[in-house]
This record gives sequence, structure tokens and C-alpha cells, in this order.
Amino acid sequence: MKYLKLLIVLFVSMTFSAFAMSSNPNFTPQQTVINFISDYEQWNEEATQNLSEDTGFQAKDEYIKLLNKYCTQSTSRIGYDVYGQYSLHIADGEKILSTTKNGQEVIIKTEVSSRFGDTAADMDYFEYHLVLDKNKYLIEEVYQLSKSGKKTKTL
Repeated sequence: MKYLKLLIVLFVSMTFSAFAMSSNPNFTPQQTVINFISDYEQWNEEATQNLSEDTGFQAKDEYIKLLNKYCTQSTSRIGYDVYGQYSLHIADGEKILSTTKNGQEVIIKTEVSSRFGDTAADMDYFEYHLVLDKNKYLIEEVYQLSKSGKKTKTL
């Protein structure tokens, strides 16, 4: 009887732990950015495909779902109509350069080969600003960085 109680307690605690882990993935800021880049590229691909074939894909609605998954809530989001042959973010090409913690904010800088550069050495740079919200890192904003250092919002 004593062993049966122990097995039940062990089973219940393992089941609860497994459920808690699957329902609340605690990704690192870097993993959040990597996952966002991949999903963003997929969104761009599907939105672009819908231009040539009426697939029923609603670019703006799907963009909002993407932002709701990875980003803090904001009413001033842009970018749902910025898609085309060349995705702004590319999963196999965009690489993390640095991660900096600045108070409660984490800033991740990335680079990707420029699709519009004159040489193969031309790069596009992005800066992801993330905050921790309810044990989950969320993207607050993504900036594209110009060669002069100017930041342009992309979300």
C-alpha cells in the first residue's frame, strides 16, 4: 500500500511537470529570435505565394498571429504589407552577432547577407529588443540598422 501511494504521487507529479513544461516553453532570448526569424520567413513565403495563386492566405491576419506569438502587444505595428520575393529575415542566413542585457531588456544584434548589396560582403543588420513577460521573452521591437547607425522599425 505504501508503494502504491508513492507511485501515485510520483505519477501525478511527473504528469504535472510534463504538462507545465509543454504549456509554458521558456525559450532563451536567442531561441525566441531564431524561432521568430523562421516563422517570419514562412509567413513571407506564404504571403508571396498568395500573390501569384489565390491560396486564401490572409497576409495581414497571419502577420498579426505571428506578432501575437512572439511580440509584446502594441497598437502601432507596421510591416504586414512588407513581403515579397526577398524576405526581410531568413532562417538559414540571419546569424546572431551579439546579445546584450540592458536592465530588463535584452538586445540581440543579427546580420544577414544583403539581397540588394553590390557585393557578397554587403550585410543587413537588425536589432531585436526583447523583454521578459510572465517568464517568456517577447520581442518589443525589431530595428533595421543603416550603415550610419540609424534605426528603422520593421514590425
